[in-house]
Amino acid sequence: MQEKLREAEQRLFWGMSLPDQRHVLNVAYTAIRLAAGKENLDVQLLVRCALLHDVGRQNGDVSTWDKIIAVLLHAAMPKAAMSWAKEGRGGKIDNVRHAVYIYFNHPKRSAIFLREIGTESDVIEIVSRHHKAPVKDEPPELALLRQADSLN
Repeated sequence: MQEKLREAEQRLFWGMSLPDQRHVLNVAYTAIRLAAGKENLDVQLLVRCALLHDVGRQNGDVSTWDKIIAVLLHAAMPKAAMSWAKEGRGGKIDNVRHAVYIYFNHPKRSAIFLREIGTESDVIEIVSRHHKAPVKDEPPELALLRQADSLN
C-alpha cells in the first residue's frame, strides 16, 4: 500500500514506529471500506491522507510508556494536559511533557513535514485537520479519514 506514496512520503511513513505504521495501514484499509459506493470521493487522495496522517509522530519521538501516559493524561484532564505539554526531550518529566506535546500537535507536525517535501496542499490540509472538529463544506475525504481513524 505504501507504493501509493512518493519516495519522500515513503521515507516519512517508514520513519514512524511499527505500531504507528500498522495503525495508518489499518486506517487506510478501513477508509477504503467506508468509501465503497460513495460518490464524489477521491479514494486515492483518501488513502494517501490515511497513510500520512500521523507522520508527525516519528520513531524515537516518544517511548511507549510516555505515549501511554500522554493518552491517560488527555483522557483524565485534557485542558490541563494541553497546557502542560512542552516540546523538547530531556529528563523523565520533560519526555512525558514532550509526549503530550506530540500527542496534541502531531497533525500540525505532519503538515509541516509534508510541506517540506512538497506534498500537495489538499493532502496537507486534510492531514492537518484530522483531529479538528468538523466544519461546513470540508472535503468528504477528511470526514472519512476521521471516521476510519476513530475506528482504529
